Amino acid sequence: MEYKIVTLESHSALAIRDTCTFAELGDKFGEIYSEIGAYLKANSLKAAGYPFGIYHSFSPEKVDLEAGIPVEGNSSGSGRIYTMQSYSGKAANTTFTGPYEKLSEAWVEFARLVDADNHKLAGPCFEVYVTDPEDEPDSSKWITELYTPIE
Repeated sequence: MEYKIVTLESHSALAIRDTCTFAELGDKFGEIYSEIGAYLKANSLKAAGYPFGIYHSFSPEKVDLEAGIPVEGNSSGSGRIYTMQSYSGKAANTTFTGPYEKLSEAWVEFARLVDADNHKLAGPCFEVYVTDPEDEPDSSKWITELYTPIE
């Protein structure tokens, strides 16, 4: 695995922050994206990028996550859906291709490489889900970008 340093620009997104166990993570993301997707449709809003997931804290017992979808235009959200700005600044980045079940292994290797180069963490790590599983049923082809904000 290799990684590169990138500079990201902030974008407006609709998001929901919630908690679950590691085992519930896939279902929680599905629930959140369905809720945001229904809000986009009901309010004639368009996605302006790929869905993402931010990990504020992570353990097998409790994952504090924020999941969202970049949007065009302005929306303040409703209920537990709110508007946020995505991370802006330097980040270490790598691309993982494969099923979501293997992401934790990819994160371990990615973190080892970033730590070995003595980068200082500048915010919570996050993923961008490039491949929509509904469009590509073969999970070995799913593309996920991993990001670690750094100073």
